[in-house]
Amino acid sequence: MKPAQAVLFSSAVIAACIISYEAFDAPAARFCATVDYRAKEIFELITRLGLSTPYLAAALAGFIYFRFVKKNAILANAAVFLLAAVALSGLANDLVKVLVGRSRPGLLISRGVYWFKPFANQYNYASFPSGHANTIAALCYGLGVVTGRFKHILLSIALVVMASRVIVGAHFPSDVLFGAYLGVVVTELVAAGFEKKGFVIRRKREKAPPQPVEKTNAL
Repeated sequence: MKPAQAVLFSSAVIAACIISYEAFDAPAARFCATVDYRAKEIFELITRLGLSTPYLAAALAGFIYFRFVKKNAILANAAVFLLAAVALSGLANDLVKVLVGRSRPGLLISRGVYWFKPFANQYNYASFPSGHANTIAALCYGLGVVTGRFKHILLSIALVVMASRVIVGAHFPSDVLFGAYLGVVVTELVAAGFEKKGFVIRRKREKAPPQPVEKTNAL
């Protein structure tokens, strides 16, 4: 992404988060609090796809396997790339959580609390940004970079997990939006770093050899 595009994209996300905070977050939280518990149970399962620990463990195991057993440098690099993308995105996300200290939807529903408490470092004041949205966005975007395929499927998975965080009452819409944005940005920076260092993380598709053209006599 070019610098001008990055600035425009970032500005659009920040503006969307501000508008969501002012107009949509509280109504969305109140509506989701009324969702039937049976539907919430389904989304409680879906939301687990945003947990980072399994992905970090799988990426580390993948690196060990492809580096020392299979001896495939590209796949080993890809595993390290995904590990770094998810881990660094999570660290950036946690830092913003502490700095912002936004109250969670549960406090709004139970006590009418809808504000910020910076540096609180408490669960109830760690709503912004969403860690699950951050993780699934970093993972799916990273897999898209590595494979160069399945982008629509990966986007759909990310969106469903992001929506689940709002439906189960863990986050506001702006929380998941900024969490996903942060995951994509950090992953893009990690990919740029790998490219700059010359670490290949995606196998290039081999082009089919040109087919010989049969000569025919003109009429």
